[in-house]
Amino acid sequence: MKVTIKNLIHQFPECEFHGNELETIEKAIGLKDSLGLLCKNSISWVSDKVADSIDPTQINLGLLVLSKRTYNKINSANTSFLVSEHPRSTFVKILTIYFKKIWPIKIENSAVIHPTAKIGSNCYIGHHVIVEENCVIGNNNVILHNTAILSSTSIGNNVIIGCNNTIGNYGFGYEKDSNNEYQAMQHLGRVVIHDNVEIHNNTCIDRGVLGDTEIHENVKIDNLVHVAHGVVIERNSLVIANAMIGGSTQIGENSWIAPSVSIINQIHIAKNTNTGVGAVILRDTKENSLMIGNPAITMDEYKKWSTVKKKLST
Repeated sequence: MKVTIKNLIHQFPECEFHGNELETIEKAIGLKDSLGLLCKNSISWVSDKVADSIDPTQINLGLLVLSKRTYNKINSANTSFLVSEHPRSTFVKILTIYFKKIWPIKIENSAVIHPTAKIGSNCYIGHHVIVEENCVIGNNNVILHNTAILSSTSIGNNVIIGCNNTIGNYGFGYEKDSNNEYQAMQHLGRVVIHDNVEIHNNTCIDRGVLGDTEIHENVKIDNLVHVAHGVVIERNSLVIANAMIGGSTQIGENSWIAPSVSIINQIHIAKNTNTGVGAVILRDTKENSLMIGNPAITMDEYKKWSTVKKKLST
């Protein structure tokens, strides 16, 4: 990829530019990796916090994305500057426009696609992917290597699914019979994945028992996540690595499920809920709450009990 700074900054009229528009950008790099090196064909970004610890004389870039505050501190650096109110967001947009990996439109020979499965246009299906009977996969999707999409799963458009995922297998549901022995509960529902979802690697999403497991628009799911049967994750939520979401749980829109969070079954996570790392959620949450600890409590409850403990210890 090669782009002149003049053409690049044309995409960002809301930003303020200082420097040489005729430089050519060929790659994106981490700022700390470039310090002390001559990287005039490269672009990077810097946060206010990181910039406070950097010597500007060590910066030799083609273009640096940063805030107005940081620009005022390091504008002596040997680079051009793109000043943004939201520099990280601007940098992400630049990466998306100019550096996003473009997958070929093809189905690899080693993929196994059932004859009844429907695959939309402009898709890439990777090596050793399995798509079982009656699956529907929309347009502009990427499904990477060794992922299994089991029967009747429905996937919308512009979805990215990483490697080694299992989507649509039966869940962990058992009932004792008359001999007091566990018998598997049949899972007759589906997994439904809506548009613009991203699922990273080594994640399992189970089909519902009678209804569906649903992943709504723009949800992003990290590596090594377990989504049990009948879970509904509302739009624009993030589920981070090692999280476990118990069966029939509903996660409201725009929620953040932090690393290693555990949520027991049949919990309702209200919209705009944030969780702390390793939180164990045993009760429903309220909108706009922050849940921390094991068992998880709200931040207000944590502060209250901290005050009580402090008084008791004095």
